[in-house]
Amino acid sequence: MTTVSRLFSSTAGPIRGLRTLELPGLWLPTGHVVACDPLVYFNPQPFTRNCPPGRYSVFLHLLPDEGLIAYAELRISSATAVHWEQAVNAGQNLDTLEADEIFGYPVDAGLGCFMDQTTVALLDQHDADLQAQLGDQYISYFDNYVDDELFTGPTATGHDYCLLQPYAHRENNAAVFQAGYGDGFYATYVGLDAAGQPVKFVTEFIEAAAAG
Repeated sequence: MTTVSRLFSSTAGPIRGLRTLELPGLWLPTGHVVACDPLVYFNPQPFTRNCPPGRYSVFLHLLPDEGLIAYAELRISSATAVHWEQAVNAGQNLDTLEADEIFGYPVDAGLGCFMDQTTVALLDQHDADLQAQLGDQYISYFDNYVDDELFTGPTATGHDYCLLQPYAHRENNAAVFQAGYGDGFYATYVGLDAAGQPVKFVTEFIEAAAAG
């Protein structure tokens, strides 16, 4: 968390040593934020810290040489973060952690995401709809949907990040991105302003200080 605090407490200028890309338009209709592997999860719970409903940008901070995403930042406001803590859900207690332990989410499909709590059910429903529609041609949610959206869809960038919007008539979407070096277990941290309100959520995939 020390590195996250040092890098993300202020929004003044680019983060030294990292290349930053913006993925705008994440819709959070309830403000209850979920971070997880969007392809492999089991009933992900939202963080106890939430934000006002609205549309927000996700900033992806890449190692300049390797092009890997070291940090994913959901920016709620431009205020300065004066306090940082691990983002937890209602079933987690920071007091139970040992000094070298973290709460976080497992990645088994190489991807992470931010989305609203209400979007989780829509992704599940969309996957079920695809299976019913494609029948024997269905391979997996990644092969039949996510892969195309990452590389050829309307918000595709040609890289491993995009906005998934499973239903055109619903604004719900998910900001999906490559998780650092791939599979692992990753913590998210929340920066709070002087009034104790969330300024940003940052998932750390690769600690920049240790990357070189």
